[in-house]
Amino acid sequence: MPRYFFHYRTDDGLIRDETGSDLANLDAAEQKAAELGRAIIDRVAGEGGEMNAPRSIEITDASGHDLLYVVFWAGPKVGDGGATPIEPARLH
Repeated sequence: MPRYFFHYRTDDGLIRDETGSDLANLDAAEQKAAELGRAIIDRVAGEGGEMNAPRSIEITDASGHDLLYVVFWAGPKVGDGGATPIEPARLH
């Protein structure tokens, strides 16, 4: 099973995942990155942080090759004016 690494990037810098996760394939890694993004947005919102700042999870393989970027930020929820995470875009 391949090992994927999920590095978290903000305007302030990059937090590297030194451990990684063994997952079945890149689709599973993308799902994990989307879950991480949602958890990050929930935490930032709970701490009163900047919700409009772009963030990304950069997925690499064990050799450090870039495989996929999952970009996310909180945006307005249609209808009630609240903020909810926007689904991540795929950049292959």
